[in-house]
Amino acid sequence: MPVDEDAAVIAERSAFYETLKTLTAEEWDAQSLCGGWRNRDVATHVHLALTIKVPRLLVGLVMNRGDFNRFMASYVPQMGNRPVSEILAVWRDVATSAKIPPTTKKVEIALDAFVHHHDIALPIGKSVPSDPERLRWMADGMVAAQKPILSGPRVKGLQLIANDIDWHYGTGPEIHGPAAALILAGCGRTALDDQLEGDGLAELARRG
Repeated sequence: MPVDEDAAVIAERSAFYETLKTLTAEEWDAQSLCGGWRNRDVATHVHLALTIKVPRLLVGLVMNRGDFNRFMASYVPQMGNRPVSEILAVWRDVATSAKIPPTTKKVEIALDAFVHHHDIALPIGKSVPSDPERLRWMADGMVAAQKPILSGPRVKGLQLIANDIDWHYGTGPEIHGPAAALILAGCGRTALDDQLEGDGLAELARRG
């Protein structure tokens, strides 16, 4: 049975929001797994995909010569400095919305929330919930995703085999492990690599 993509996006965003509501003041300022950003910065980055106004985005892109990543690198920490109450107020609306930015796919937005949720949760010992159907949907999306996630090219020519759900992909050197760990690794995260095994791991690590 096909996944209800709107419901899946909302489920990933809602799970993210539930974790954010539990963070202490120290945890909001703790470093995440995402490029030196604090947890408050990661939370801001994820909701900006939905809430940033087009005029602000266009100005930011012009000022950064069209480089979206460079714009985010400077803008996100500025927005992340807002009071936690303001960040959570935005998330209250985002958590119940399936709206996505133009030119993106719903599975890519769910992946963004899922991966960044781990960026926050893992360093502070929190778990990230999901379910088999949603994990399978996101795993399928991960192996196909191009820019900006680039997980598709990263896993091309490798065989990924989940050991906790019925899912596999590709041919070539194998990587076995939980679906969440495979998804994170495909998206360039190494935090759950200790749960993976197989002769394809070295090649995936080389690709970064």
